[in-house]
Amino acid sequence: MNRRILLEWPGLGLSAHATLADDQNPELCNELWNALPFDSIMNNAVVTDGSMYCWAPLLSFAPIRYKERIDLAPIGRLRYSQNTGNKVIVQYGACNEDIMGAVLGQIDKEDLSVLKQVGEEARTAIFMSKKEIHVHISRCCKESESAGERHVLEKPAVCSEAVERLAQELISLAEEASLREPEEHKRVRTGRNSGMGSCGQYFSTWEFVYSLTRDLSMYTLYPIARLCRDEQLGVRQLERVYMEIDPTYTNLLGSYGMKRLRELARVFRGMIAEKILTKDEFRYLIDSFTFYTNMLAQWSYFYYPWGIGCACFRFDEEHQTYVPETEG
Repeated sequence: MNRRILLEWPGLGLSAHATLADDQNPELCNELWNALPFDSIMNNAVVTDGSMYCWAPLLSFAPIRYKERIDLAPIGRLRYSQNTGNKVIVQYGACNEDIMGAVLGQIDKEDLSVLKQVGEEARTAIFMSKKEIHVHISRCCKESESAGERHVLEKPAVCSEAVERLAQELISLAEEASLREPEEHKRVRTGRNSGMGSCGQYFSTWEFVYSLTRDLSMYTLYPIARLCRDEQLGVRQLERVYMEIDPTYTNLLGSYGMKRLRELARVFRGMIAEKILTKDEFRYLIDSFTFYTNMLAQWSYFYYPWGIGCACFRFDEEHQTYVPETEG
């Protein structure tokens, strides 16, 4: 029998039940189930439309066995995106992209009206109000909630004290950032870093922090984390890949205000320079950095001033409405 979950938006006094797609993506559903319960904040799609999502405080590497085109998917579809930050996605309206999405489940038919309400709030928040909408996702069967400690990342059986200390600091920072905006990011978006930005403005610096944080977490660290699971690659090869890509990101982000991330990355690079890490230790630290930067990226995304895009409305009728195209 497919398992059931509950999505709650306490600030709105709304909730919705859903059934997981255990029959279509069993491993993916199992990873989510084992991570429950958790809290996050809702974001809304700024390109796709019709979808809201939260960054999940976990890393999924499950095989994806079933996908569907999101512009052809039904209202109420739950999806999961591993490659764009590990997001739980809820479709509340029509979507405007023909990309494929991993099916996670389906919201109950009787709760679809709730989704529309929450979706409209999430859309308004991302473009205009910036009102934080928090979400709590849990198992429906309360008696099955794990009473023990939830382990977000897999710790190596053999792990040095230095590696464990760095990983735990990153994980703690990530868990804090799953609930509230990090102070460093708040300083960036409110212009409280003295002198950052030409001509006395700080928007350019803010945009750089948003784009670099996004690309570091989704398109750099997560792919390296996947490569860490490749048995053909050794730790020294993985270290070379990381060292070729990472320093530019973390050094720039540190210069723009994300100083803690830069300092932690420097500690990691010091370990790499000593060539003392095992592959499992390297993987554990990459996972930890990915987890932390994912949580940073959700705030960069949420608070970015997407509302300025309202100056770019389409006025010609031919391009106003999205029309799904079929191949062939």
